[in-house]
Amino acid sequence: MVLDFVLTAYNYAKITFKRYSSNYSKKKYTQHQLFAIIAYKIYNKFNYRTTIENLELSTKLTDVLDLKTISHYTTLQKFFKNIRIKQINDINKLILQKFPVNKCYFSLDGTGYTNSYSDLYYNNRTKKTRRQYIKNHITIDSEYMLIRHHNAQKEPKFDTNFAIPAIRSIKKYKPKYILADKAYDSDKIKKVIVEETTALPQIPVKTRQKTGLYRSKCRTIFNSNIYKYKNQVEGVNSVQKRKFSGINNSRSTKLQIKETKLKNIFYNIYRSIQIIKKVEK
Repeated sequence: MVLDFVLTAYNYAKITFKRYSSNYSKKKYTQHQLFAIIAYKIYNKFNYRTTIENLELSTKLTDVLDLKTISHYTTLQKFFKNIRIKQINDINKLILQKFPVNKCYFSLDGTGYTNSYSDLYYNNRTKKTRRQYIKNHITIDSEYMLIRHHNAQKEPKFDTNFAIPAIRSIKKYKPKYILADKAYDSDKIKKVIVEETTALPQIPVKTRQKTGLYRSKCRTIFNSNIYKYKNQVEGVNSVQKRKFSGINNSRSTKLQIKETKLKNIFYNIYRSIQIIKKVEK
C-alpha cells in the first residue's frame, strides 16, 4: 500500500507540478520526486530527518522514484514551504474527476488538528495548557466517501464560514440530502440548501431554537434514518487522523493549514486506491 500510495502521489505531481521549480535549479531532484517524498513522510507520520533516514534504507522506493541520490531534509522543508494551495486543489480535482457522483448524500463536519512542536512539560511551565489547533472542515459524498470540498483555518470560527461555500461547491453534483450536526443549525445555512441546491437539509434543530423560518420548516423533513449516513464523515475524520496523524509538525499557522490540506488530498489518494482495488477484485 505504501508503494501504491507514494507512486500515485508521484504521478499526480507529474501532472500538476513543473519538473523543476526554476530554470536555475541544480536539477538534482524533480518537484515530482520531492512531492512523493512528502507523501511518504506524512503517510508514515515521520519528521523530516526520519523520512530521509528511512528513505536511505528503502531501495525499492528509491528505484520506483528513480532517485539517484537522497536529498537533505532541509530540501524537503523548503519544497514543502513552496507548495501552493492551488497545486493542492488541482491534485484534488484530478482525483475527483475519476469518481463522478450524482444525486447522492453529502455530509459536512469539522475536526481539530493540534501541533507537535511544544511538549506538555513546556506548556505546563509556561501555563499554556491549551494548544492552538487548526480546524479542518470537509464535505464527503456517500457513494465513494471522498472529500469533495475542504477548508482549514486557525481555531474555532462560525461553521457558517465553511458551510455555505461548501454547499455552493457541491450543488453541481445535484445532492439529494445534505447532512450535518447541530453545530450547522442556522437559518442562513438551511436557506442556502433549500433555495440554491436540489437537496433537503438533514440537520437536527437545536433544542432551544425559537426563531428562523427555514429552521422551523426543517423540523418536519428531518429523517433519522437518513441522518445515520452522517457517520460516514465522522469515519473519514477518524481514518485521516489514524493514517496521517491528527498532529501537525509544522510550526507556523500558515504551514499548519497547508499540512492539514495536504492530509485531505492524501486521504483522497489513499481512498481512491482502496476503491480501485475493490473494483478489480
